[in-house]
Amino acid sequence: MDDDERAVALSVDARLRSSGHPVDGRDADDDDVTYPSITDWTERHPDRDGWYRRGHRHYEGGVDATVDGMLGGFARITGTDLEGSARFIRDVKSRIRPELRLTAEENGGRPTVACECGAGIGRVTKGLLLPALGMTRCDLVETSGKMLSEAPSYLGGAIASRCRFLRSGLQDFEPAADSYDLVWVQWVIGYLRDADLVKFLRRCGDALREGGMVVIKDNVCDDVAFVADREDASKTRSLPYIRAIADLAGLAVVHEEVQGDFPREIFPVPMIALEGKRP
Repeated sequence: MDDDERAVALSVDARLRSSGHPVDGRDADDDDVTYPSITDWTERHPDRDGWYRRGHRHYEGGVDATVDGMLGGFARITGTDLEGSARFIRDVKSRIRPELRLTAEENGGRPTVACECGAGIGRVTKGLLLPALGMTRCDLVETSGKMLSEAPSYLGGAIASRCRFLRSGLQDFEPAADSYDLVWVQWVIGYLRDADLVKFLRRCGDALREGGMVVIKDNVCDDVAFVADREDASKTRSLPYIRAIADLAGLAVVHEEVQGDFPREIFPVPMIALEGKRP
């Protein structure tokens, strides 16, 4: 475990304790495996590179390059998910963040650019970012070559021609400053270790154009601070845990809302709109 990982774990533990939230965690598959704190989990799993290799092998080898694969066997929720996301963004724009520019018309005729992080085959790009929100272009960032190679055919020629396909793990993704009007990060932060997640979100914040936002949409747990899955090398965090990570990354919450009408057997899924902290 390097110094950055330890420092972030200690900081998040301290923030959660001071606000009365749990810091302990449990294993996804073995109830006998528990962790008294985030720092304890980090110390017991020091192999950062091995963690990412395991996650990559699971995703590359065990997940189909389909909507059902992207949603872990819950393809039936994709319409509800995309509709909820569209309502969330439109609500934020109309009530809270009118300076958010989604279309070229709103941007004085200049193209607007989105980024789908952990894009898979581009489900959110196809169903939300380009057609529904009317953004001009989108970058799809994905670590799996298998998924990224399927993305153009899934998107179709008209949408694919407005996209760039970037193969990179999010821990290594370094977007240029002033690049994006909207960065969408859905069902992927669990695959990033805490220190890498802080750095990734900080880079995303730096990449925002004026009025832009980062949106995280992901599972959360509520009985513990985190649930760790050793099989696919992921960690489901609590909402206070995610807020603490965002705060360490220099991002402030603009608005939060929980996605409705999802099956009861999956974790709650909040949507969190973030902006760079203002002086």
